[in-house]
Order: sequence, then C-alpha cells, then structure tokens
Amino acid sequence: MKNISIKYLLIGLLPLMGIVACSSTKKMAGTSTINGIQTTTSVQQPAIQLPQFTSMTAGKCKLTLSFHEKTFTVSSSVKIITDSLIQISIMPLLGIEMYRAEFRPDSVTIIDKNNHNYFVTDYKFFKQRFGVSISFSDVQALLSNHTLPSGSGDPSVDLQKKESGYEWMTSFQELQADYLFSKDYRLMKTTLSQPSSDAQFSCSYDNFTAFESITFPTVCSVAASMKQNQAELTFAFDKIAFNAPLHVNSINLNSYSRVGLEQILPF
Repeated sequence: MKNISIKYLLIGLLPLMGIVACSSTKKMAGTSTINGIQTTTSVQQPAIQLPQFTSMTAGKCKLTLSFHEKTFTVSSSVKIITDSLIQISIMPLLGIEMYRAEFRPDSVTIIDKNNHNYFVTDYKFFKQRFGVSISFSDVQALLSNHTLPSGSGDPSVDLQKKESGYEWMTSFQELQADYLFSKDYRLMKTTLSQPSSDAQFSCSYDNFTAFESITFPTVCSVAASMKQNQAELTFAFDKIAFNAPLHVNSINLNSYSRVGLEQILPF
C-alpha cells in the first residue's frame, strides 16, 4: 500500500478523536402509606453495562478509513493502559510497524518510522486546529465503550425508554451528548453535536463478544461530519485480551526529526 494511503488513515485518528461490571445497582427510597402506616420502599435503578479493565490489547485489528469518497484498510494493533496510554500501531506490510499514534494524558505523538519523523503536541492542538475540545479521557472513553467523563446527570437515573432500548441525553461545554443503550443496558452509540453548527460526531459499537468474564464490542465505528465533509474510521478488533501485563516498546526519538504535522499527514 502506498504511504499516502496510510497517511490518510492517520488523519482519522486525530479529529475523530477488565471485568464487565454493571454499574452498582442504585436504589432510590420512596414512601407509601398502608393502613395509615407509612413505610419506606426502595426502587432499583438499571445497571448500566460499561466494561471495566486495567489494560486491553487487540493484537490484530483492521483499521478502515472512508475519507473524500475513498476507502483504505490496513492491519493495525491497539493497546490501552487505563488512564495512562493508548497506542495505535499501523502495520500494512508483513506486520512491520510503519506508523504509531500514542495518546498520553498530557500529549499526543504521531511517529513516522519509515521517514524517521515525529510530531508531538498537547490536547489544546485539537481546539486550535479542528475547533473541538477533547482530552485523553474522552479518547479513552470512546475506545473503551464508555460514556464521556463530562456531562451532567446520571444515566442509571435519567434513562428514557425507547422501542429499541434506552436513551440518555446530557450536555457539557457547547456540546449535546446523546447516548443509546440496548435493552440489556449496553452502550450502543454515542452522538455529539454542537447546536451552533451542523457539526456532528458519533461512535457506534457492534458485535459484542464475551472474552471470559468481559463482554466487549469488537467493532467500533467513529464518524464525523461538518457541512459537506464526512469521514468514518472503523476498528474491527481481533484477539482481544484484558487485564494482562502489557509490554509497550518505546521508540528512541533521539534519532528522529521533530517536524510539523503537515510533514507527516497530507493536510
């Protein structure tokens, strides 16, 4: 595959950017009067199914990007160390890593191993370049089948019944967040919109599979649209392992050149 195709895949990584435990069942107290005697009752709230893990690795992953009416697919791998690191490696040829994206709590690094270049920035870059404020926690939530950490309200209390499952809507900063849950309370789709524009961002989850005691979606599709521009990035995970010790080999960047993003990505 030509390098330009690989670079288009990396475009999607930037702006589109355990034990399955039920959220603890919550009880709300209520009162009723029977034969003149007031009694207290409790009402169980739904148990939202959000995966809980300390690490995840998908040794095999197909990464597909649809962008400007073109579609590219390459082999990749994904590693997550909760609250510490998200590493996405692109390996289009014989399992050889050519590009790497590393998300850490305070920085984002894109590495072009083929040309010995790298780009590093903080999360303010996304607001300055793409007009959207995101953090490491947001990226981690999307790839981990979680609701975003921001927002007001509690999904286990504020769920609205729908024909296909449940819906929870909340807002934060200038964004409106709409979450759709299945009938068994698994997060199926996150949609973010900005009322002041027609920009919309969504992340859909499919093919939930049991991995021992963890159930996780093996397909994660991220889509973004604004005016006439649309892009979709899909992760098809395979060979997923949770809570196992992860070896993350570091790259010595001393022999690499720090460059601008435009020297790695074609935009």
